[in-house]
Amino acid sequence: MSCRFTTPDPSSVTKREWYRVQNQEKEPQVLDTDPKYSGRVSVSTVTSNCELTLSNVSVIDSGFYNFRFKTQSSDWISGSFGVHLTVTGLRVTVGSTTIDGETVTLSCMTTCALSNNPAYIWYKNGQRVSDCKSASCSVAAVSSAVSYSCALESHDGLKSPPVYSPKNTRAVVLSSGEPVEGDSVTLSCSSEAKPSVHTYSWFKQRATADTLLTTGQNYSIRNISSQHSGLYYCTAHSQMGRHNSTPVHLDVLGKVPAFFFK
Repeated sequence: MSCRFTTPDPSSVTKREWYRVQNQEKEPQVLDTDPKYSGRVSVSTVTSNCELTLSNVSVIDSGFYNFRFKTQSSDWISGSFGVHLTVTGLRVTVGSTTIDGETVTLSCMTTCALSNNPAYIWYKNGQRVSDCKSASCSVAAVSSAVSYSCALESHDGLKSPPVYSPKNTRAVVLSSGEPVEGDSVTLSCSSEAKPSVHTYSWFKQRATADTLLTTGQNYSIRNISSQHSGLYYCTAHSQMGRHNSTPVHLDVLGKVPAFFFK
């Protein structure tokens, strides 16, 4: 941010600083002493030059900033208006999958005014993708964890937050102990995804073909029996693809008969 100031005797300046303008109830947020700006602030020390360089900016840095200085004979002298900083980040939007469910369209969005036909960079799992330089790209809907982010080629250091297919999918048996015949048991599925998971499916592994049991984050079995013993897994589905959990073993114990003594 460009900035210059004048004073009759530049050598009398004892302190100079930039601050973020807060509402009237709060003290100014001095950048040099605020942990959120640590290592990101540089102010010119050239006489009459107060240019501010703020690195690694993000959307939360948007706001009004002002400069002030002290001299040996005066208290703080501030700029009349300050400067307003607007930081607009890129974001990736995920379109609907194609009819065959094989591909999905990703779009790199921003509210900034851009030059005509800017070049974009796409990253898959942090590595640059060479076959797409436009604002929208079609990618495969996957069954393994994968992430995508975008950037403008002219500002390749400012990547969007990533979108990613389901990952860390996990199935657990919610039970205080080994289930016994006649009990009720619930299996629960969790996963991480952005956009978020829209459907969970539950399967039981079988020798021939796995059986779809139900959809939903939880699968409950009432009046359980030994026939329910086996391996179960869940699948998390999102617009980006799907991901299976590691199978979890459900072992149902037989009910111990009651004995009565006379």
